[in-house]
Amino acid sequence: MKKSFFALMLPLLIGTSLVQADIVITDIQAVDLGTFPGGTSSVARNINEAGNIVGYSETLSGENHAFFLPFGGVMQDLSTLPGGNESHAIGINDLNQVVGWSSILNPSTSNLVNHGFIWETGTIHDLGAFPPEDDIDSSSAATAINNSGLIAGSVDLAGVVWDLYGTPNYPPFPPNVRVTDPGPFSPATSTDINHAGQAVGTLDAFITGFRWQASVLERLELLVPGLDTDAYGINELGEIAGRALVGPPIVSHAVYWPEPTTVHDLGTLGGENSQARDINDDRIIVGYSETTTGETLAFIWHTDFGMHPLGTLGGANSKAYRINSAGQIVGESETATGQVHATLWTVTYATSVLIDIKPGNSINPVNPRSKGKLTVAILTTDDFDASMVDTTSIQFGPDGAKPVKHRIKDVDHDGDWDLVFKVKTHETGIVCGDTESTLSAQTLDGDSIAGSDSITTVGCK
Repeated sequence: MKKSFFALMLPLLIGTSLVQADIVITDIQAVDLGTFPGGTSSVARNINEAGNIVGYSETLSGENHAFFLPFGGVMQDLSTLPGGNESHAIGINDLNQVVGWSSILNPSTSNLVNHGFIWETGTIHDLGAFPPEDDIDSSSAATAINNSGLIAGSVDLAGVVWDLYGTPNYPPFPPNVRVTDPGPFSPATSTDINHAGQAVGTLDAFITGFRWQASVLERLELLVPGLDTDAYGINELGEIAGRALVGPPIVSHAVYWPEPTTVHDLGTLGGENSQARDINDDRIIVGYSETTTGETLAFIWHTDFGMHPLGTLGGANSKAYRINSAGQIVGESETATGQVHATLWTVTYATSVLIDIKPGNSINPVNPRSKGKLTVAILTTDDFDASMVDTTSIQFGPDGAKPVKHRIKDVDHDGDWDLVFKVKTHETGIVCGDTESTLSAQTLDGDSIAGSDSITTVGCK
């Protein structure tokens, strides 16, 4: 079984070792994934465990085409179905099978309609639609694929799951299609599917999110009775991310369902509306939210640090759509010139630890002009053993001052051994007006830690 990202970063150790504490974000990097040559816009919609990304980009001729971007490679045009002029890649599994939708020419009506597709090993295949599609211009779309070849999507008004390796079970839908909401006149949309075959989506007639597996459909708990919900992403634990209406006044909030009968409101970044689009097995959730100043920003959420903006490529707005188990996040962002580009975010985390600047002094006065030394303590708590800190990795203050000496001492008189060190004040980078200073380091096991404490700068007149 593959270990989760936090399990690899923050192993549960015993005795004198580190145990899991609160997680803090120490750095976020946004990478512009670019566009096809000559295109001006692109969107990344999904990422697999190898870091391979799919989405769509504008071409030189102005249409959007689905792309496959291998980790460290070049964006590849997946083209369209026969006669089509546009395609979008929405899902990818660990076998690099890609699904989405493409326009296709209906020879009976001479109309362009959308069909779901699967692309693998360089070939794009039509997933079909509702027969007789030649007469009624039926449409379909594929949104996600798991490692067993189950594909979530929709055919006209029905949420469906294609089974590439199964047998036809639900005529008159195309071969190998199973309907997630088989009731008559009950339109639905399927948006994601995990490796266990659990699909999520929305019952459109009721605008209620659902989780489905093997013909068993469970409606998701409403945040406010009578108001809409939508499910967008599901992890391998069966936990779901989406959005729910709250009010009055009626607004949309990102929500998380740990199981269908329980729902949690994740709030916003200060604005009125937000949506959660995906969740990984570490219960890290991504999506986008309005801010107090009216922008829409991609966010990352975890119970330890709440909702945190991911930032942009220099423009005003961004959206996050998917996250893999390594914590890599994909979506879209405006650039400084106002174009929308496919974006990859990487987030660096650390274990939050308690530090005490100038132990024994509640004011923590620091003279930035001092030529002396500043004492700092990393405290041992129930969740953290300070003796496990690699003292050679300690960096304190904006300029990352290194300790000139250190020792183990019970500095807070609680019966636990703390790590006390001294740094040269003028090497810390603290300046007049600073109100706090931070520390970063690693444990002897290689796990990142971070801490901060308030300060009062003195001697600045």
